[in-house]
Amino acid sequence: TFCKRACGKFIPKGLSFASLPLTPRCCCGRLVGEHTLLETGPSMSSWPGPGTGQQEEWSVECHTQTSATDAYGTIDFQDSAGRNCHAKYVRVAVDAKAEALLQLMRSEWQMERPKLLLTVHGGTENFPLPLKVRQAFSKGLITAAQSTGAWILTDGINTGVSRYVGEAVKTYGTHDLRKRNAVGVTPWGVIDNHSDLIGRDVSVVLRPYQPLGNPLSKRVCLNGLHSHFLLVDDGTLGKHGCQLGLRRKLERHIQLQKIHPRFNQGVPVVCVVVEGGPDIVSMVLEYLSSVPPVPVFVFEGSGRAADLLAFLHKQTAIDRCGLDTDIQEDFLLRIGGMFGLERADASQLYNLLMECMDYRQSITIFDSESEDQQEADCAILTATLKGTKASPGEQLSTALAWDRADIAKKHILVYGQHWQVGSLEQAMLDALVMDRVGFVKLLIDNGMTMNRFLTVSRLEELYNTQQGPTDNFLHLLVEDVKQTHIPKGYRVSLIDVGQVIEYLIGGAYRSTYTRKHFRAHYNLLYAHYCTLRPHQSPNSSPSRPPFFRTAQPYKRKERSMVLRDLKVAQQQSSELGDSPLFVYNFNDLFVWAVLQRRQQMALFLWQHGEEAMARATVACKLYRAMAYEFRQSNMDDTTGEQLKTYSMDFGQLAVDVLDRAFRQNERMAMKLLTSEMEAWSHFTCLQMAVSSRLRPFVSHSCTQMLLTDLWTGRLNMRKNSWFKIILSILMPPAILLLEFKSQAEMSHVPQSQEALQFGWDTGRPEADAEKGSAWWESCSAPEADTITPVTTQCFFWTTRLYDFYTAPVVKFWFHTMSYLAFLMLFSYTVLVKMEDRPSTQEWLVIAYIISTAVEKTREVFMSVPRKPSQKLKVWFGEYWNVTDFLAIVLFLVGLGLRWDSGSYRTAGRITYCLDIIFWYVRVLDLLAVNQHAGAYLTMITKMTSNMFYIVVMMAIVLLSFGVSRKAILSPDEALSWSLLRDVVNQPYWMMFGEVYAGEIDSDTPCVPGAFLTPFLQAVYLFFQYIIMVNILIAFFNNVYFDMRSISNKLWKYNRYRYIMTYQEKPWLPPPLIILSHMTLCVTAIYQKHRGLSEQETDSCGLKLYLGQEELKRLHEFEERCLVSYFHEKNQDVLCSQINRVRATAERAEEMGVVMGEVSDRVHFIQDTLQVLDSQLGQLQDLSALAVDTLTLLSASDSLQQEEARLGHCRPITTSRHHVPHSWTLPHGGGGSVDIMPCHTPRAYRSTPPSLLWGHTSSRSQRPSLEWHTGAWGGGDHGGQGAEWVVEVEDLLHIFWYCPIVANFWAKVQEWLLSISRMISLAFVKNVAMLVEIDCFCFGCIQKHAIASLIPIFSVVAWSLAAGEEVSVYTLEEVEAAGPESSIPYWSSKGLSAVLQPLSSEGCLDGGLRRAMLVLCTWAERDVLRVGCVYLVKAIQPDVVCTWQRVFHSDTTLQLCLREIQQQRAAQKLMHVFNQVKPENMPHSPRFLDMSLLHWHSDGQWLTIERNMTGDFRKYNNNTGEEIAPCCGMEETLLAFSHWTYQYSCRELLVLDLQGVGLELTDPSVIRAEDTRYSDDMVFGPSNLGDAAIHSFVIKHTCNSCCENLGLSGERKEPFRPPELQMKIEPAN
Repeated sequence: TFCKRACGKFIPKGLSFASLPLTPRCCCGRLVGEHTLLETGPSMSSWPGPGTGQQEEWSVECHTQTSATDAYGTIDFQDSAGRNCHAKYVRVAVDAKAEALLQLMRSEWQMERPKLLLTVHGGTENFPLPLKVRQAFSKGLITAAQSTGAWILTDGINTGVSRYVGEAVKTYGTHDLRKRNAVGVTPWGVIDNHSDLIGRDVSVVLRPYQPLGNPLSKRVCLNGLHSHFLLVDDGTLGKHGCQLGLRRKLERHIQLQKIHPRFNQGVPVVCVVVEGGPDIVSMVLEYLSSVPPVPVFVFEGSGRAADLLAFLHKQTAIDRCGLDTDIQEDFLLRIGGMFGLERADASQLYNLLMECMDYRQSITIFDSESEDQQEADCAILTATLKGTKASPGEQLSTALAWDRADIAKKHILVYGQHWQVGSLEQAMLDALVMDRVGFVKLLIDNGMTMNRFLTVSRLEELYNTQQGPTDNFLHLLVEDVKQTHIPKGYRVSLIDVGQVIEYLIGGAYRSTYTRKHFRAHYNLLYAHYCTLRPHQSPNSSPSRPPFFRTAQPYKRKERSMVLRDLKVAQQQSSELGDSPLFVYNFNDLFVWAVLQRRQQMALFLWQHGEEAMARATVACKLYRAMAYEFRQSNMDDTTGEQLKTYSMDFGQLAVDVLDRAFRQNERMAMKLLTSEMEAWSHFTCLQMAVSSRLRPFVSHSCTQMLLTDLWTGRLNMRKNSWFKIILSILMPPAILLLEFKSQAEMSHVPQSQEALQFGWDTGRPEADAEKGSAWWESCSAPEADTITPVTTQCFFWTTRLYDFYTAPVVKFWFHTMSYLAFLMLFSYTVLVKMEDRPSTQEWLVIAYIISTAVEKTREVFMSVPRKPSQKLKVWFGEYWNVTDFLAIVLFLVGLGLRWDSGSYRTAGRITYCLDIIFWYVRVLDLLAVNQHAGAYLTMITKMTSNMFYIVVMMAIVLLSFGVSRKAILSPDEALSWSLLRDVVNQPYWMMFGEVYAGEIDSDTPCVPGAFLTPFLQAVYLFFQYIIMVNILIAFFNNVYFDMRSISNKLWKYNRYRYIMTYQEKPWLPPPLIILSHMTLCVTAIYQKHRGLSEQETDSCGLKLYLGQEELKRLHEFEERCLVSYFHEKNQDVLCSQINRVRATAERAEEMGVVMGEVSDRVHFIQDTLQVLDSQLGQLQDLSALAVDTLTLLSASDSLQQEEARLGHCRPITTSRHHVPHSWTLPHGGGGSVDIMPCHTPRAYRSTPPSLLWGHTSSRSQRPSLEWHTGAWGGGDHGGQGAEWVVEVEDLLHIFWYCPIVANFWAKVQEWLLSISRMISLAFVKNVAMLVEIDCFCFGCIQKHAIASLIPIFSVVAWSLAAGEEVSVYTLEEVEAAGPESSIPYWSSKGLSAVLQPLSSEGCLDGGLRRAMLVLCTWAERDVLRVGCVYLVKAIQPDVVCTWQRVFHSDTTLQLCLREIQQQRAAQKLMHVFNQVKPENMPHSPRFLDMSLLHWHSDGQWLTIERNMTGDFRKYNNNTGEEIAPCCGMEETLLAFSHWTYQYSCRELLVLDLQGVGLELTDPSVIRAEDTRYSDDMVFGPSNLGDAAIHSFVIKHTCNSCCENLGLSGERKEPFRPPELQMKIEPAN
């Protein structure tokens, strides 16, 4: 149960009674009325008064009370339209237990176990984050969290670093709430609109929450992109920091939890620092000094505290003693300027930073600007591993839990790392159990061998692990095999696994785990285990493992042999399972992965080891069988389909590898198909593929070529083969005319055991012929010298005859001819009269069928399975074997009956007649060998097997009609067999069109109810004949079209069965087959006498026996094919269209980031160059002024010098050079010259910029510097009013090269040094840079002149005419009828001005407007004050789009006019208010003047007003909400809003009061909705109408100023002085 806290005692803020405000607040931040636990409000006498003792100190423990929490459930954030943002939350007390919180998060909220805790700290206020830092932080944090299953802890608010975390979740995170583990630990008292979260109604599934807070409120909103919130309540309101203690306590408790059930390590915690204030430094020190220390990850470049930590970390990297004195001094100044701290506080913060550097090994600085910096997620995880100071084994376990093999590869499994004994083996076991494929690959690449790792105990542990699927399907399979219930906690043994494998694969497959030698070793190992631990207590481990019951029946019977083998086992090893039982280690692990349904692990293990194609077919068979078991057990259908998909994947892999091998070497690929696989029950790959029903594999061209070679044997025939074979059978001498294949051509074709024993080796190299030619060599070696040519010729003819008659195609035609003769004889037997004794023909039929029965019996006993039950199961699994069994049994029954002389003979004959049906149907199997007929037979079989349910439905309809019809027509029928026949007889034939119309219209007397039978017959025929029969036809049609596309593939698949059937048959057909049986009996007796090992017995069958060298070459060939296949597959993936699009998208994203950076730099350079251009223009003007001044100084010495100077002057109109500015100076003539102060005349500043830049004869020409004569004194030179213009080039020529000026230059430098103190250092550096790069030309000013002026001149107070030209329009008023009324009108012509932007657009934006600071550098007629800063505002684009429906043209101009009209109306109301307010209200607020501005460069209409400096505050908004006033000025402003409502007779209301001090701006004039007004908008888009007025009436609280104005309690009767009137005109 979680609790909340609420303040129970009101203790007001303030130290004295006099300092208490009118509405005092408690120390908890609440007003008196907001204390719900106070029974009665405190009286004034209970508050601390003057002269009383010290005020009681408020504390959470003493003055708050706990109660059950009232806020929990799921938040539905309302601000997101693109995605559903829901979050779990609960309100908890500040002293809640961390154990309860973690249980809530794990159990109730279903959060996954954390494997890493990322606690993010930083600034709580909004701050800008550089683009690269923001991208690195967002992507790195979310990638690290999602890849490791980490939890992210933040403050959860919608400002500061928590907001950046939310944006990172939105950009890179997932939509799954369970995997979006971003937890916000937020103070309850600072949450805006937290009342929306209160509620205990469990029926409310989602609680709506609007995260858009009140701009007047100091509280914050929750971030909607977090997944969970812990709202910490300490009873306060509006106070931050109460959550830090609970958050740190929760972090410590999570740190004690296990990162994974298999590991003992705790959950690692890392602190991520982004920006932050001084409190972040203390928090970082707390993390670093804790035990164990928490690593700190700092993002450099994010600002403030993070940058200070990064700077100190780099500075102390070499010198650990500290900073140098000068660097320390600068660093202290930087701290003070950054946080606004005094010297002492900055020194204290510096000491804390230096204490953090004592733990610098736990601090990681991430520089996103560095090119060699790794990815942010890798850097975070690496810092976590290094900061924990764990051993390499523990670090590897942590990386295993994270499933980050890349981290382990780069930082753990490195050269020179020291490992404890067995740590890597344990890591491999953990990786297999946890299904970490990447780590298994990494450990194998680093030298881990499976021969060393895999033991019996570890393999059994893998089979008994609880990791992965939790349905215990393996235990269910063990129960099916044992046919008994196994107890809970039963430990599966390897023998059980072997039986499960045999059960799934079926047929004759025998697992290695169930063979006698493995069971013997297995029992010996267990006995050795018991001898090693004789004194082990029963509590430590079970006395006998559960699998011993399974292994016990397979012990050898001889006790002495057991003891002898036990001694041998004790000498071999001291570790359980350390024995050569697993020869093919990857195969055992591969089968484990398949049985555990770990597809990715199985795919990885499949790539290692030998016999990859065979393992693919084994996996295909196992998965298919497991899917079948799932369906039979009525388990999850999804899992069954998934297993079927896995089976198809491995089947496709087998086909792909076969295709790759066939394209490289056809013969080697065929050898892969039929070579014996010792590890897989001595099966061949082709046998396993057939057992897996892998039709694409069997129908592949390589397999079909091999089957063709098997079918024809050594016969080399391509055309008319059937004719040649039949002729050779009928005429044996024709065999000598046939062509046979050579031994090299048959090297890839396997031979039967009989052929090997006969002595003809067909496919093996002579050096490796161990099973075929060995017998012949042993027999013929003694008589080698006595062999004659006759003997050689006899041996040649004998081999030819043997090769001909043992070919399967010859056997097929021999048996087919014999079978057709048998059918002819059998037909003759049943067609003619049966005599008392069998005729010769019948005896031949009897001999044929009996010999066939003996052959079928031989097939059963010669099959590979060991148990008779398995032999029968495999044999009866073939359809034609079942029909043969029924035909033979039926014939034997008929044969027994025909010997009787009575009626049984007739029964026997009838049995013969029925039995011949089976034998004729058996001819269809002979036709299946043909490619065309076999496809049709496959279709027929499919149709017959699939029409069962339709036939059942037709039978139901038939019986429903037949029974009712018979019952109506024959009411008195007696019980007999004919009754059943009559029920189905006629209804059955009616399906084929026989309706028995004569019986319907017969003249015989009708039985009662007979009239119903025609109606029933009509309904029956409609359903049966029209519907059911047509459905059956349509079904057959569908099956036909479906089967036609795959019939060829199915025939190729079934072709293997036909060929294997005749491959194993004796070459003599029945009844001569008895001779072959006798030969086989003699051979079996000989083998029994000779004694065959178990392995030789398993080797029976059609297989290709290869020697070790040949087998090695075959495996190497397969490995090369596998490598080539994966290389080609990877190339296809890399070159695929999707991958190309993905790569292009990634490159485009990278290029976008680079282009963004380039664009930012270009804009920065442009801005810098613009500033430099302006400053250089100022420098040029200042240089001209210096030249003039020096010229005048030199002219005052001598008149001759003055004439020489004036000789260089000539009257001109326009200069040839580009001078951006000019100065108008007075010039005196005559004798004496008075040196007047040098300043710019007023008239020049009023010159419009168009005369300077836009309206000269050439765009590149500007007015030159002018000299006006006669302005000093009364004299003139050359006539009154004459104007002389001196070129700048000439003046500068005089300035630099005049000898007199050179003499005065040193003195002038001293005079100008005093001016240079006012020049900014930044400009000096910029001009110096421009001189160095030599890329600018400033008319006639030489670069060395600028270089010499750099130490002296910099920049003037402001730049004359620097900026952009605008036009300003003012709203002027003229008096109308009387002095009290006026009519506003817009000036017809705007006045020009030049504005220089000071701030980037967007930094001062609001809800309706965008704002930008500008500097006035020139103005016409003082429409703006030169040198003053103004605020230019533009309407937001979305607002303009909204109001385009009202103002179809000039929307922006119309909105600006109404904004100005609105502020002018508020000005008038404020003017009246200041006149009528009483004298006890000393404050007189005022609104700023606003003008209309037209920006010429982009043609945009704006508004402009003077910029206010100071503390900008907002007192109420346009929805009626207002602040709690704390002084007289705030009460006056709030009373002004109330007064406007009463003064305008409840028609107007001025809200949204805001500004600096008494200067206000941007008001909202609310007008009541009235039908007398048109739809035209008068007071701007912020007018919310009656809703705002109604909200103000409800929310406004009258204060003392309202009482002084007489407004308190007078909301219905307006207060309006009769002598004052106001007239508001709509904007024109």
